[in-house]
Amino acid sequence: MPRCEAMARNLREIPGIQSQFSQYIEDNVNEAVSGVKSELAIKLFGDDPVQLQSLADRIASIIDKVPGAADVGADLLLGQPQIQITIDRAAISRYGLAVADLQTVVATAMGGQTATQVLEGSRTFDLVVKLAPTAVADVQSIRNIPLFGSNGERLTLGELAAVNVKAGLSRIEREENERRIAIKLSVRDRDLDSVVAEAQRKVDAAIHLPAGYRLEWTGSFENEKRAEKRLAVVVPITILAIFFLLFVAFDSAKLATAVLLTVPFSAVGGLLAMPLAGLNLSVAALVGFVALFGVSIQNSVILVTRIRDLRREEAVLREAIMEGAASRVRPMVMTALMALLGLLPMALSTGVGAETARPFAVVIIGGLITGTILTLFILPLLYPVFESHKRLHKTPAPAV
Repeated sequence: MPRCEAMARNLREIPGIQSQFSQYIEDNVNEAVSGVKSELAIKLFGDDPVQLQSLADRIASIIDKVPGAADVGADLLLGQPQIQITIDRAAISRYGLAVADLQTVVATAMGGQTATQVLEGSRTFDLVVKLAPTAVADVQSIRNIPLFGSNGERLTLGELAAVNVKAGLSRIEREENERRIAIKLSVRDRDLDSVVAEAQRKVDAAIHLPAGYRLEWTGSFENEKRAEKRLAVVVPITILAIFFLLFVAFDSAKLATAVLLTVPFSAVGGLLAMPLAGLNLSVAALVGFVALFGVSIQNSVILVTRIRDLRREEAVLREAIMEGAASRVRPMVMTALMALLGLLPMALSTGVGAETARPFAVVIIGGLITGTILTLFILPLLYPVFESHKRLHKTPAPAV
């Protein structure tokens, strides 16, 4: 982000420049999702472009004061200098002319009209006639465009119409048959949800939209909300499926519950690692938590399985727990180190894609550290509480 700030600082020296910083692929993805090339966008719909521009500028000024909001700016619908020709209907009626007559003259002079066709072998080309560019190079030249009245009077365009330079529309944006303007912004040094929540609160308090106007918040915020809704359904279903598999493996609901209770051990490390790395909660971080929970459950299963095997061999509970925990230190630590070292380059990356890769890696690394340590020390203490009272002895082999 310091590079973005340095570039923005240099660009601010150029009058009229609005800057936003993103990556090429990210830009295309954002446009495909929301129709606006920005990490976050607020779409304002309404009928009057002047009113839309005024409201958008006010909204942008409010959001610009929200901590964490960066590169805030509204689309410019107005301000493009245009030569506007306003026909004097009373004047043209005195000379027996119609509006279409003046429009034909202007279209021919400025853009050209097809006068005839030229044959070149078997090919046909339109021959377009228009005034020389120097004849319409300025407003006075346009006023002097000649034309004739219905009785042959020699006239000029300036006698029949007002030709002036005025600020007009620089662009026309429509979506679903509605005129719209977009307010763009990015988020830095703060989590997306809190920035959007504060911005929505301040905009709702300060801006009262006229009838027929509406706001729509879109972009990464919309994607994150969709992902959160999916995860809110997928994660509980996944946990229930894991519980069922653990129940089948251990033949004990208590031990299955004990294994699932170790999930918070790793979650603590992931939550602590994110602020230490200067990151905020995101969809990539949530996916990292899901992957982390899988590794945490795997470690717990390895430890509980070893203790149960020792108990089946007639070991005393205390000795089985101590020996089982001690014998599983090496495989659990090696598993954690393998994932940690493999993800370390991703956690330290600053290049393209780092905004997605870093949260994923940092969450898993932080969770593996606390999850491995707490599972080795806390789960053995919890085991006696959750041990099944079912018969653990080996079934004697049938006599031959």
